[in-house]
Amino acid sequence: MMSATTDVVLENTAYNAQLLAAIAELDYVPPALEQQESYLAGLEKEWAQLTDEITFLEEQTKKEKKEHEALRDSTTRRFAAKITGKKEKFEAKASKEEKEYIEALEKEMQHKRQQETLETLIAEAKALRLDLQRKLERYNKTKQDLAALYSKVFDGPTQAYPEDDQLEYKLQQAQNRYNEIQGSLNRESQALHLLDSADSALEMCCSQLQEALGYSQMDMYGGGQVTDMMERSALTAAEGHASQAKIFVQQAMMTSPQVQPMGQITIAHGSFIGDVIFDNIFTDMAFHEKIKASVSNVEDVKSNVIAQYNLTKLRARGIGAELKVAADALTHARSELNAFRRSVFDSLSGNGNVPPLSHNADSASPPGPPPQYHEETSYALGPPPPGPRAASPSAWSNHNPYATTLATGRKTRATTASK
Repeated sequence: MMSATTDVVLENTAYNAQLLAAIAELDYVPPALEQQESYLAGLEKEWAQLTDEITFLEEQTKKEKKEHEALRDSTTRRFAAKITGKKEKFEAKASKEEKEYIEALEKEMQHKRQQETLETLIAEAKALRLDLQRKLERYNKTKQDLAALYSKVFDGPTQAYPEDDQLEYKLQQAQNRYNEIQGSLNRESQALHLLDSADSALEMCCSQLQEALGYSQMDMYGGGQVTDMMERSALTAAEGHASQAKIFVQQAMMTSPQVQPMGQITIAHGSFIGDVIFDNIFTDMAFHEKIKASVSNVEDVKSNVIAQYNLTKLRARGIGAELKVAADALTHARSELNAFRRSVFDSLSGNGNVPPLSHNADSASPPGPPPQYHEETSYALGPPPPGPRAASPSAWSNHNPYATTLATGRKTRATTASK
């Protein structure tokens, strides 16, 4: 029996090292997949709710459109109002009908844009989940192979080697702490990615508003209906980007409760009554001021998003520093267990005797909790303290490629608001 065990040890020394290295490389996968599943479930729930709301809004829009077009197309009533001196009353009613229709249509379109954004996020999330699922299969298979190898020597509680049980317990505790920190890092990195997307959407929104502002300037000097149409088109595009930003920030807040709201976005809207039927220099000037107010509003919101991005990045860096400590602790615990088992292997292969025990097998006490390898710092109450603890993603990228990809994103985000 002893000779057979010795042969197993000698034959599998290199294989044992390969399995341990493969497991360490994929340790980040279980918590990453857990975070991705949670994130995807939230996206799909939000999509389903939007779908129900859109169905209801479509019916509301049809109703308001019918009432608005009936009054708008009533040429006889419009001229009669002018002749009888009831122009103001007709204008007020027409404006009310138009406003109700535009508000209903706008709400419907906002929801549809948000739904499109969610569909894109869901597709991306599913692709990443599939990649993580495949890696988890490899991870579990590798752990099973290692367990099968060790079961040939260490099967169940090893009363002859109480150190083995104690070291296994320490390894499990280190693994639990490592997974906990990975989960926190994954959530903050996901929020960072979403805030980066929100900032990009707001950048496009600002660009479209500036374009609308230019057309509005031309309109005040007799730009005509073509200018009005271009102005409306730019404002509609700005509204679309604002809707996207709203979805991104909402998802970031769901992912990380520490992310704060970006603030309300208000985009100026043109008026068929004011721009076409009763168009004049005064209505053009008033609307120009509304667009300027929208530009200022979106720039303020963009500053809020960038501030949240930077705070989230700081939290992620702080957690990344904790991850480095936890990863070292996990590696140390795994190395200790492996070293002890290797000592058993070496002893068996050397002289056929078991290594000396540090405790009598009959009096061995149950394994106690492992020593603390790092301070238990929680980031639930606020961002981590600044300083050398706040490591950049490059410092922990080898411990979590999933979070690193999310944190670095498409580009490096500016730390101050754009003009």
